Parts: sequence; C-alpha cells; structure tokens
Amino acid sequence: MKILYIIIMLLSVDFPIGYFNNSSIKNDNDLENMIQTDKEFSRMSEEKGFPEAFIHYADENVIKMNPGSPAIIGIDELKKVYSEPLPNDKIKLKWEPYKAEISTSGDLGFTFGNWEMNTLTKTGADTVIYGVYVSIWKKQKDGSWKYILDGGNTTPKPEN
Repeated sequence: MKILYIIIMLLSVDFPIGYFNNSSIKNDNDLENMIQTDKEFSRMSEEKGFPEAFIHYADENVIKMNPGSPAIIGIDELKKVYSEPLPNDKIKLKWEPYKAEISTSGDLGFTFGNWEMNTLTKTGADTVIYGVYVSIWKKQKDGSWKYILDGGNTTPKPEN
C-alpha cells in the first residue's frame, strides 16, 4: 500500500517535459544513474530481447502492467510469463526516457517516455507500434536500480 501511495504522489506532480530534479549533488548522481539504467534496459531489450531485459532489471517485488492483461506480480511470475516463446523473432522493443524525477532521499524515482515496437502482423508484414510508458525505480542495497512497477499503453506515432 505504501508503494501505491508513493506512485500516486509521483504521478500527480506536474513537471515540465524533460524536468530533472537538481536539488543536490547526491540526487543528481542518483537521478543520472537511474536514467542511465533505463537507457541500458532499452539497449538490452533491443539486443537480447525484451523478455530477458524485463527480467534482468526487475525488482523481486515487481509489478508489470500490460494493457488487456492482469498485472504480473513478483519476479517468479514475471519469469514464468516471459519464459513463453515470442510469436516471432522479429519483435524489437526500444524506448527513450524524456522525463524523470527522483525522491529527495535518492532511493525511489520514475522515468517516463515513448516506446516503439517493431514486429510483424499476422500476415507477415512489417509494422511499428508506438506507445508511452512509466517505470517506477527503486535503488537496491548494492546501489543499482531495479524497476518495481512498469506499465504503458499504445499511442499514435509521436510527432517529434
């Protein structure tokens, strides 16, 4: 319940696009590390496939929301769901954060941005699907970042 409250509070704050909290040097480093982790997460998704990337960067208590599906709760359930073979090997998912914020304590934050999935239709035609995402990140005891909640939805192609 505490995590849900924090998430609601983070999402209710209205910051301009591209806003990054710069309240302290410690937080600047934490924020940059979290953003860099999100970018590395996307690179891994492109290079090794999104199932492997989503498992690798997930916190033990992860919640993964997908449109039209029940939430995936916990790392074991995430591994189970992502152990299913993909419908084709042409699926490539990538994203780019363009908004991020971090807590004053430097141990919780979010990234928000656009995603793009290249795939094939049922008839075998190349297609691109676009969307937006939000990931809530938690700093781990070893200093690394893992997402604790991730979700998004489809959108029209971005104009920028």
